[in-house]
Amino acid sequence: MYKSAGLEAPPAESRKEPSPDPIQFILQDHDRQLEICSGLETLISASEAEPIAEWAVSLLCFLTRDLPRHVKDEELDLFPRLNARRPPESNLGDILDQLVAEHETDRGLADLVIEDLRAIAEGRPPEYPIRFQMNVRAFCEMQRRHLNWENRVVLPLARTLLTEEDKQDLAQRMVARQSSPEPT
Repeated sequence: MYKSAGLEAPPAESRKEPSPDPIQFILQDHDRQLEICSGLETLISASEAEPIAEWAVSLLCFLTRDLPRHVKDEELDLFPRLNARRPPESNLGDILDQLVAEHETDRGLADLVIEDLRAIAEGRPPEYPIRFQMNVRAFCEMQRRHLNWENRVVLPLARTLLTEEDKQDLAQRMVARQSSPEPT
């Protein structure tokens, strides 16, 4: 991130190959999202030092490639399957609708963070450092709250509601999306 902060850049690798257990793979994505949030927060707290472009590039790769793929895994595959399997009296449909709406808010915040990370990746400071800090804090706060809902409510329900066929199909679609050059 910043040289004087004594930090190393996160691994530049993309998402790992999806596991045969798609729920576990989504949990791994969530862990990586939390790591990225910690990295972003460390970046904004070390504001007196020089930015390291490689760190910003790694964060950009995650926000522009991996995060969109993850959201598509959920919105195009996981959530519709869960919605189809939910018990009629369940409020799971409302929860999934809320999570999709939050994805849209996350996309907007991510776009603002990406704009400033591009400047850092080019060796320049963000145009408005305070705005960058505020956007990073808002993005990370939203991510943590959102991931908490998914990890504590949605994914345990997915383990019980989805059939083995659902899980196999979900894993295949995630593999296909992962091997695509662009998030599909």
